Amino acid sequence: MIRLETAKNGNKVTVSVHGVIDTDSSGVFNDALLALDYSDLDLTLDFENTEYITSAGLRVLLVARKKLSDETMRIINVNDSIADVFNTTGFCDLLRFSTKADDCRFSFKALLKKKVNDGLAFHYLGRDYTWKDVDCVSQIIAEDLSRIGVKKGSHVGICAMNTINWIFTFFAVQKLGAIAILVNFGLKPQEIAVLSEIGDITHLCYGAIPNVTDFAVFSSALIGNSKITQMYNIGVEVDFTARLGEYDAICDKFPEIYHPDDASVVIFTSGSTGKPKAVLSSSYNLLYCMASIAQEFHVTQNDRNCAFLPLFHVFGFATCISLGLLYGSVSYLPMSVRPEALISLISEKKCTIFNTVPTMMLAMVQHPSFTPQKLSTLRLSALGGAATSQSQMEMLQKLLPNNHFCNIYGMSENAAISLSHYEDTVEHITQTVGKPVAGLEIEIRDPATGRPVPNGQSGEVCIRSKTMIVCYYRLAIEKQPLDDAGWLATGDLGVILPDGYLKLVGRAKDLIIRGGENISPGEVADAVAQLPSVADVKVLGVPHEVLGEEVAAVIVLKDGESFDQAAAEKSLSEKLAKYKVPAYFVTVDRFPLLGSGKVDVATLKKDVLTRLGKA
Repeated sequence: MIRLETAKNGNKVTVSVHGVIDTDSSGVFNDALLALDYSDLDLTLDFENTEYITSAGLRVLLVARKKLSDETMRIINVNDSIADVFNTTGFCDLLRFSTKADDCRFSFKALLKKKVNDGLAFHYLGRDYTWKDVDCVSQIIAEDLSRIGVKKGSHVGICAMNTINWIFTFFAVQKLGAIAILVNFGLKPQEIAVLSEIGDITHLCYGAIPNVTDFAVFSSALIGNSKITQMYNIGVEVDFTARLGEYDAICDKFPEIYHPDDASVVIFTSGSTGKPKAVLSSSYNLLYCMASIAQEFHVTQNDRNCAFLPLFHVFGFATCISLGLLYGSVSYLPMSVRPEALISLISEKKCTIFNTVPTMMLAMVQHPSFTPQKLSTLRLSALGGAATSQSQMEMLQKLLPNNHFCNIYGMSENAAISLSHYEDTVEHITQTVGKPVAGLEIEIRDPATGRPVPNGQSGEVCIRSKTMIVCYYRLAIEKQPLDDAGWLATGDLGVILPDGYLKLVGRAKDLIIRGGENISPGEVADAVAQLPSVADVKVLGVPHEVLGEEVAAVIVLKDGESFDQAAAEKSLSEKLAKYKVPAYFVTVDRFPLLGSGKVDVATLKKDVLTRLGKA
């Protein structure tokens, strides 16, 4: 028997299938699909409660697929048995499907064990690596780490650029039941020493760190000057695959399987507004959050991911590690993060997914080596960390018409809070950060009182979800981010629009208070970004003796453009109240960036104050 449930939202139709699709039930399934209007159909088949499918059901899917495109027909929540049918019959090449989020219920260690026979996982420096390779090499590294004292509960730092050895080491740490502490490879030894105190790092796996040539000096700067007692080299010069002969003798070691809710990863907040905090998360937190994103973006085993974002950053980690574990997509690690290197990798490997930050996407399309053809295989680019102006997005969509650009809003404490949808408008992508991800609640509160504000009013964005942070590691109870009802205050100011989309208008701490008037930097930045000469803008508050603060616009100009301040002030006065028009305009060649790709606001503000004589 089979039971079907159909839900419609405009041209978007979801058909949920309950039972087995076989010879007896395929007729009912076929009739239901034939009854749909295919003129402008976007079809999702939800197999959450589908037990199995036979050849009779495959024929029905084939007929429906012939009427639709790869982008307008998808199957979600496929169980392992049905995925095997698709793979053995070749239907994996005909249908876009994603597996059930049940895999989120596995720890990273258990999920790797499940993936061992699933084929290609990563590509780095011209070489392919299977999940079997990852399993074997990580076992060898786990043996090494256990010999230097790593055990269940140990805090092991991983500090290196994106390499295959980083991947191997992460899974080695998980095999031992230790906690992987993800460290920004751009930090100096003194800064890493500070993180070791915050996160209780006792062992540091290091390698491929920019501007470090003498690792003996690097190590001596940490040993004895921090909590780190042991160093382990995972540099690119170390070929762990040359030791595969050691695997058979240790393959049965470390058999313990850990719970998916066990603490397994620490990701540090950026620290751009203060001392970094150690965000403690479980595999379930990170995997479930990524599953919510991937299903919205229709990720499948056919996708090829250009893993550009740093692995110590929550978005880079989640997309590189989780997309393969959950959906079987292959991640390609670039040798370099220069625009020309990324263009070359995407073109050569025909990557379909490129999650990035707006500054890199813009740098790539403006690079001399860029042609639309080189990036034509991309179907999805999720842009995080900063806003994109409407003119910038229209340019990107014109250059790459087959690429779906989406906006994603997240934080170390919750990898994804909201995202724009696969087919959203330019306005939704540039003016909002999308709708809440599945299973996450958003409440807008008055920053002063902590009480919810009426619909349509701005306030601090507060979230509650089962994918959130476990806690800030060893931070005093009064500094823990969750309130007594489990809500987390993000520090961002936003408003829920009538259509349910979230618009961010600034940071609670970034509000500019000029003569008693509250000014949202985001609102002013939106207006300045529309000036024809402006490529990018950041709006800051600067001290004023009488008013308390004044508005300063820090501007990156488009190539070959000059800035006419009088014309800018005239244009802005037509869009903004007089007190919101910037009193200062500062042009810079580029914004300083944190390792995560976000603008380093603290450094930028310090530089601006110096230039304005207000430091």
